[in-house]
Amino acid sequence: STGKTKFFGNGRQNKFIRRKYKHLRKEFGNKKKLNAIKRIGDKESRIMRDINHKVSKDIVDFAVKNNCETIHLENLSGIRQTSRQRGKNKDKLHSWTFFELSSFIEYKAREVGILVKKINPEYTSQTCPSCGIRNKPTNRNYSCACGYHSHRDRVGALNIATTI
Repeated sequence: STGKTKFFGNGRQNKFIRRKYKHLRKEFGNKKKLNAIKRIGDKESRIMRDINHKVSKDIVDFAVKNNCETIHLENLSGIRQTSRQRGKNKDKLHSWTFFELSSFIEYKAREVGILVKKINPEYTSQTCPSCGIRNKPTNRNYSCACGYHSHRDRVGALNIATTI
């Protein structure tokens, strides 16, 4: 409503944690230190769960503070089957905790009386929020013939926010 975009969480920090623990498991496995792998155990998932709790709390608190009645989220169920990622990007996709984060947002929003709607994410980052024309973004940037240009994640967020 203010025209400004607010991002929650730090994706780079999450990727760093994932890479760190993947590297540790590989290193310990190569050295046959199975007890060390057991010792670090589920530490990575506990860290990610903590981050998801904090991010979901920030999102719901922001919604409460701005008198939002509804939070719109992308419906990402089935993304692992429909994605055409390979190699390193496939590993990133399969370690992504989007379901856990969305379920945390849903239950925290329910506690304060905010409705959560799942929106079909199809073409949300390819459709211009200004004129409605569909264009493929280049890299992380989206630009339209009508003159509109922005980050493609912001374009997707704007389209999801305006979906009824």
